[in-house]
Amino acid sequence: MKQLTAGQGQFKKKGRAGEGQEGDEPQKYRLEEGDGTTHAQRIVRELYLRYEKQLQRWKDYRNLFVFLGFVALFLAVLYLQRSAHIAYKVHSTLESVVVPQDDTMQDTDAVYSWLNGLLTEVWKDPVCGDGLCEAPFEFASYSRFGCRADCGKLSEVQNLTTIQIDIYYDFSHPVGSIPASDLMQQSSWNLCPVSTAYSTGCYYDTDVTFDRLSGVQNYVIDDAPDGQWNLVVRRDIFNKVNGAVRDTTLVLASGYFYKIYIAAAAALAEQQFEIGLLQQAIAIANTDFWTYANTTIRAGYPNATEYNAAANWVRQSTCFCANIANDTVSTGTAFGSDAMLLFLNQSVSRTDPTQPFSLTYAQYQADPYYCPSAFAPVEWTPSTDASGNWTKVLTAVDQTNATALRDWCSGGLNVSLTWRNNMTNSVQRLMIDRRLGDQRTTGKIALRNTVNNNLRNYLIANGPELVAPIYTTPRGTVAQQDPVNARIDYLMPLYVDGVKYSQNPQRAALNMTRRIVYNSTVHLTQLAPRAAARIAEVQEQIADVRAIGLPPPVATYQNLTFPSTTVGALYDAFLGAGASTTSLPSPKNASLGAFAVSYNLVDWAGNTTAYMRCDLADRGPEYVGECVAMNNTCIATTNDTVPYNCTDLTNGGAVIPGSLANSSYRTTCETPCDRRFDCNTICDCFGTCKATEFCECDACVALNVNAAADNQFVDIRSSVQDQAAAAATIASIGLGGAVSHRRGRRRLQATNDEVIAQLNNVVTQVATISTTQTSISSQMSSLKAQVDTANALAVARANDKTLVDLITAGRADIAAGQAKVEAKLDEIIGKQNQALAAAEDAAKALSAIQGLAQRQVAAQKALETAVMNQLSAIKTATYQNIISLTQALALWKRARRDRALTLKAAKLANIPCTSDPVATNYFSLDNGNAIDTATSRERNVGLTNRVIAGLLLHQTRTNETLCPESKFDKIQKTCTGPQTISSYGVDPIFKRGTSLYNSDYDDVNGTKVLRFYNCSLLTGPTYNVQFLNQTVNPAPYCAELFNPQKLPYAFHFFPLADKGNGFPVWFDINLSQDGAKAWYTYLNEGLYLDQNTRTMTAELVTYNAPLRIFSYYYIKFFFSDGGSIQVTHRLNTVRVELYNSQEDDVRFGLEIVLTMWIFSLLLYNLWEIGYTQKTRGNFLKYFLSGWHWVEFASNGLLTACIIIWWVFKNTYAKKFDIAIRYNVYQDLAPDANFLALQDNGAHLTSANEAFSSLKELVDMLNWYFALNGINILLLIARVLKLMDFQPRLGVVTRSLWLAGPDLIHFAIVAGMVFIGYAMMAHLIFGNAIAKFSTFGDSINTCFEILLGNIDVNNDLRALGGLQSVAGALFFWSYELLVFMVLLNFLLAIIVDAFSEVKEKTHETVGIHTELFTLLRDKWRSLLGRCSPNYISDAKLGDLLRQWAGEDDDNKDSDEAAADKRKLLTILNEDMDEDTLREVFKECLRDAPAATEKGKAAASNLLARLFRRGGGPGSEANEQEVMLAAHYIVERFGAVPRDDDDLLDEGMGPEPAQLPPAAGALAAGVAPVGGREAVLEKERDQLAQALERLAEVQRELAEGQRNLMNGQKQLAEQQSKLVQLMNEQPPAGN
Repeated sequence: MKQLTAGQGQFKKKGRAGEGQEGDEPQKYRLEEGDGTTHAQRIVRELYLRYEKQLQRWKDYRNLFVFLGFVALFLAVLYLQRSAHIAYKVHSTLESVVVPQDDTMQDTDAVYSWLNGLLTEVWKDPVCGDGLCEAPFEFASYSRFGCRADCGKLSEVQNLTTIQIDIYYDFSHPVGSIPASDLMQQSSWNLCPVSTAYSTGCYYDTDVTFDRLSGVQNYVIDDAPDGQWNLVVRRDIFNKVNGAVRDTTLVLASGYFYKIYIAAAAALAEQQFEIGLLQQAIAIANTDFWTYANTTIRAGYPNATEYNAAANWVRQSTCFCANIANDTVSTGTAFGSDAMLLFLNQSVSRTDPTQPFSLTYAQYQADPYYCPSAFAPVEWTPSTDASGNWTKVLTAVDQTNATALRDWCSGGLNVSLTWRNNMTNSVQRLMIDRRLGDQRTTGKIALRNTVNNNLRNYLIANGPELVAPIYTTPRGTVAQQDPVNARIDYLMPLYVDGVKYSQNPQRAALNMTRRIVYNSTVHLTQLAPRAAARIAEVQEQIADVRAIGLPPPVATYQNLTFPSTTVGALYDAFLGAGASTTSLPSPKNASLGAFAVSYNLVDWAGNTTAYMRCDLADRGPEYVGECVAMNNTCIATTNDTVPYNCTDLTNGGAVIPGSLANSSYRTTCETPCDRRFDCNTICDCFGTCKATEFCECDACVALNVNAAADNQFVDIRSSVQDQAAAAATIASIGLGGAVSHRRGRRRLQATNDEVIAQLNNVVTQVATISTTQTSISSQMSSLKAQVDTANALAVARANDKTLVDLITAGRADIAAGQAKVEAKLDEIIGKQNQALAAAEDAAKALSAIQGLAQRQVAAQKALETAVMNQLSAIKTATYQNIISLTQALALWKRARRDRALTLKAAKLANIPCTSDPVATNYFSLDNGNAIDTATSRERNVGLTNRVIAGLLLHQTRTNETLCPESKFDKIQKTCTGPQTISSYGVDPIFKRGTSLYNSDYDDVNGTKVLRFYNCSLLTGPTYNVQFLNQTVNPAPYCAELFNPQKLPYAFHFFPLADKGNGFPVWFDINLSQDGAKAWYTYLNEGLYLDQNTRTMTAELVTYNAPLRIFSYYYIKFFFSDGGSIQVTHRLNTVRVELYNSQEDDVRFGLEIVLTMWIFSLLLYNLWEIGYTQKTRGNFLKYFLSGWHWVEFASNGLLTACIIIWWVFKNTYAKKFDIAIRYNVYQDLAPDANFLALQDNGAHLTSANEAFSSLKELVDMLNWYFALNGINILLLIARVLKLMDFQPRLGVVTRSLWLAGPDLIHFAIVAGMVFIGYAMMAHLIFGNAIAKFSTFGDSINTCFEILLGNIDVNNDLRALGGLQSVAGALFFWSYELLVFMVLLNFLLAIIVDAFSEVKEKTHETVGIHTELFTLLRDKWRSLLGRCSPNYISDAKLGDLLRQWAGEDDDNKDSDEAAADKRKLLTILNEDMDEDTLREVFKECLRDAPAATEKGKAAASNLLARLFRRGGGPGSEANEQEVMLAAHYIVERFGAVPRDDDDLLDEGMGPEPAQLPPAAGALAAGVAPVGGREAVLEKERDQLAQALERLAEVQRELAEGQRNLMNGQKQLAEQQSKLVQLMNEQPPAGN
């Protein structure tokens, strides 16, 4: 209301001010002549129109800013959804690593280089020394593996099993086969893991070799981790190496038990020996003289006659010589009774052994036990027998000869004293000398040492691993308290003395000293109690020792528990297991009970003669025997005529009589015994035969046991001069040759010609072979000594580090960069050398094995020569009677047996025990260490982008096919053919010359490869394929897995969804750094890429946890027929977890608001379409406006995008899941066949599906943002349309609209020129310049030139020949015509349109001023609500409309708007549809009538459809005239615009213009027959008139611009004049 009052005041003031001018016109606001409206109403109407304009302007601004708010919300949601600045951080990091530098590669090496670089950058092992132990992939150190700096030593952080590797070897081998030195040099061993949680490398960097022909190698390893291991023995083809891997702790435990037993057994042997001696001494001491003499002394005489003579001498002399004079003394007195009984002074009583001899001499003489009844002295005198040989006889002593009698008595008494001394000394020696000895090597201690040595020697021969734990390792000296660590030489004295007597004196032993025993006054009866006391004392010691407690070697170990025990219990257990003083039971003998220890983790047999028994069933089946029952017993004799003493077991053990002269003896005794000894010599039943059986085999059956039927022995017998005697000496028997007791087995008959020929050619010459073997043995000993000397010298030289130190010091001065390069080169060269050396070694070994057959033939020939010489020697000796025929038979038998044995050795020594180059010995270590083997390795691109699962490679391949027929077929006939899925490549493990080649699997028979490639697992494998006129792939080498050369294919087809039929390869993230290199090498050396490769793709997925962003990288290498490799790639990022933070929750809220807003916009559009249908009768009229199309398309696309987002969120992102790792392959560190799939490829399929799911996610998100990009363009157009209401904001849209037709025409011309240049560049330069190689690239390059990028000019200038001239012409003409001319034309068109629109824009109020005014008025209106005189805007608008007389008009406004019709302006006259129809009717009256031909043509449908124009004689009816008028008005007419509308747009009224074409068409729409020329002329005149009118309008516009410029200059001059007038004059003027 205030606004209205102010306005009225201003109006009145203005009226008063004008009273001086219009005071004479009082009727100013009254009705004028011819005017139905007062001037006041016109003023009010003007106010109403301005009010409506302001209100409309406010609505336009409101709509604009509301839509801008929608656009801002839309862009904000997209910004938050995309988070491009965050995603780019991931994108840029990945791009720098995974994207190749070039888009075109020239060969497969570039592809391999890219792959190697990617693997090197991503597949990195943790850095050792950073202070962080990244378990389990960075682990505690053992051997040469692990990181001690970060994780420590494995033996310190885990409970590990200490193992010892004991290797025993003897490479001695028969002459004629492979030399022992070669066998030694090619053999080696190593400890390699089969499956452990750590490294897959062998424990030792290089295989352990042998430096001597025979010896022992012992290694103790205390840091081997848990897992399955394999002690690999390489190239030991004759099983010369044997040994075991043992648990050292259990070895020590078992050694402890054996040590106790040996100590106890030695001590007990000493104690029992002492007891035995003392018991013997007691027995002698308790025996009377003659009992001792008849037993002990009698044993010293050669026969009973001599002893009886000596005993009689003693009896006669002691009983009857007492009174005989002893002339040897001066007095000549008799011997006397005391001298007679002196020999009995140490004897016990005959009747009471506990009492000494106490008879008087008279009692002695009267006792017939001592004295004979008559004195009859006799003596030995010399004599001769009937043959004249010397002998002696007993003759009576001449009792009359006193001297002779005295001598005889003296001699008898001396013999008695000698026998007494023998008895006394025997007791003394037993108690002192033999019992005690020298306390070191003799006496009872010798028994202890003997037992100890015997058992030690037994262990050295049968259990050498226990020698050290028993005799070397223990260092303790406290036997009782610490028997576990006590030395055995401290244990044995303890177990001899016992605990009690090792601390207290042994009184009984002290009572048997030498001084006491050898005292002349001591009687034997006094020594016996002392000996008995000592026996009791020793037995007490034995009991004491048995009760000594023994602690367990270890309390518990793994799942074993060792109990505490006693010496007696342990000793009894060993005895129960078969232990003795010379042998020991096996440590794992179950009879040992708690003391049985199985400490061998794995063991294998072998020795220098193992070749005689190993794999005998395949190498020498004729030597594999069968146990056969014996019908007789055989005992060999030294009698040539009776070589065996036999008993018949079938006849109750009856003795078989006879000799070689008897046929029955030979049949039942000699030949069966010969067969038995022959078979037991050369046959092998592997210890399965019983005592009543012998081992029989085909080889021994083939031997001819019948000498009489053997040609060789017949030849020897023929040399005997007396053939009759020879025939009688060796009887004939009816044997055909071979005698076999086996049932159901093949027999080799002696009558067989082939067998006879073989036996005749192979006979052993015993003497020659023995001599040769002795010579060879001495040579081998000499060779061993030389080798030992050379080894010692080599060790001495190796210890000289002078040269090595100099080299090391020199290398230390080399620059770091050069050192790295050299190290890398050394590594490469080293690997190549290792592979080459391995191949050479394998080749040598194979060559040696293949040469064994030749060696065997040579050995057999040498053997034949030696045999013939031996037979000749036997024949000569028989002929010369040096040996008898029976001796010749014995020699022939021996030669035959030795010949067969030597032949066996010669054959088996040249046939390897195994063709496998590697002998495996698996064992497990398990200490219960918890190791997480399921953890996935962390592989990162950059620092935080973790690789998920791995890298997936996929290749498609093509076959070669014949090229189309050409005259150049001779150059090359094959071209790229159809796609193929056939296996290809070669597993490099089996391909010589590669770094991965493993000679361990290159066996002679080619069977090792079948362990990795087993055709029997396939369904219907293909064998015996025809290839190049040959049959290849015999069983078991099927065509699916092996190539025609029997080498396995490396790569096989496996189908994957969403990928073509191809060959996938998976790089697992759990591959170590070296493992990834090995797999890369497998692809490279296995020829994964070759000339038949068509495409190779690689896919990689990463996840950035801090940013929660997945990335998907896809690269494709296309192998084109042109020879290059085209590289395309894509790298996308996506967030799958969309709502996990507060920011995401805010975005979720905005997304809901945006969704509702978008659906509201679409619903409003649909409502408008429905309203159009309702008001105008056809909803399609809504789409007559192009802006309606834009709005509807925008809203529809917005709706589609928001639906895509919610589908992406709920269907794809929410359900997406991917595992951190997939167990695709069976083993990540396989020995061969790297690509063997786990579970038939199920995990690979899962990994591919996960990758495909992420790809679908990325594709959907890309579509979402791509469509939203279109949305943004449409929204920009809608914003520009909404800005069109404001004159200054709408300048751009109106300029483009005004310039639109010119731009279209310009685009047609410029487009043709541009496309022409692009095509020209492609055709001329596309073969030489990459930027023009395709038409699309050519278009892009031409557009870049327009933007100022002229780098391609360098390529054009570099061309040669005519192309360089064409290049210059192309470039400069393009620059001049397109860049300088056409581009400036484009700018001129746009600038001209802009200038014209700018000139027509009268309103110069800026948006900021207008918005300020509108907002100020709205604010005042809001403040006016508080005034009592307030009038609302709506009320004011109603009043103004009522005062202006608009009520009636508004009633019909809708109808008027609906009745607005299009008008067609022709010749400055507006015509509607009715007027134009009347014009056509008027013309129709003057037109000639239609001809019959024209009518017929008009009635013809085809004529109407394909008629190019109205032919002569056509006649239009009323309906056609009406349709023509309606079509022309609707097509070329326009709805007239009011001047108010033009003023609202800030533009003055402008005359309607009709395009020339439209005008011409409008002028000639009614064709009249025969008047085409006239109509054409009228059209031309109309066009010229319109052009003149347009020219006049342009001149008028130019005049208006000049007028405006003049007014502007006048205003500036007036402003200057006013400024001059207002200036103050200078002071003083």
